[in-house]
Amino acid sequence: MNNKAVLITGSSKGLGKELALIFASYGYDIILHGRDTADLTMIKEKVFKKKVSCSIVKGDLRVNKTIRELFRIAKEKNISLLINNAGSHCPHLPLEKIKDNQINEILITNLVAPIRLTKRIYSLFLNKGYGTIININSLSGLKPQKLRSIYCASKWGLRGFTDSLKLESQKAGIRILGIYPGRIKTKPHFTFGMKPRQAAQKIYAAYKNSEINEVIIDKRCKTA
Repeated sequence: MNNKAVLITGSSKGLGKELALIFASYGYDIILHGRDTADLTMIKEKVFKKKVSCSIVKGDLRVNKTIRELFRIAKEKNISLLINNAGSHCPHLPLEKIKDNQINEILITNLVAPIRLTKRIYSLFLNKGYGTIININSLSGLKPQKLRSIYCASKWGLRGFTDSLKLESQKAGIRILGIYPGRIKTKPHFTFGMKPRQAAQKIYAAYKNSEINEVIIDKRCKTA
């Protein structure tokens, strides 16, 4: 069995898709996750062309069943890397106009779900004595932004979780890497930002440098 295997949440499109293709090109078996069967199938076919194995888990991260299935496949494939990439965007609205269901979606998808999945994968890595967890955050996890209070709350929470887990994992041989990208052009209406593949390449480079545990990726400034 290939001991290079990675689980990437939210990998049916955008940055997650590019991460899957880059890691596959370097010989990593891939576990794809997303909510669109057609997109996942298309990416799986592209991954297969890299001569590695590929599994699919379709489901909503807000549902415990999806977390359990991701853990089951991750254990079966003996992964050495988890990339928490899936996220929910926040509408630019003042707090009083954000609906309760939007608050729940953002906080659970961006913060609670990565914590729940990481907890399970972390236990696998503890037993092996090695592994890497990459949390894809945002510049919104480093600075407050007007009209994005809930989104920033989720990303600041993810930052706190990431940095605290770094302290716990140091003696366990488990690496925790926080990634803070600026705008990535994952939607047609985005008028500026990095191309998803460009961002994915920078993330892969950071992963390969074992001395790095935090990276800011922003087209407007030098990156770490």
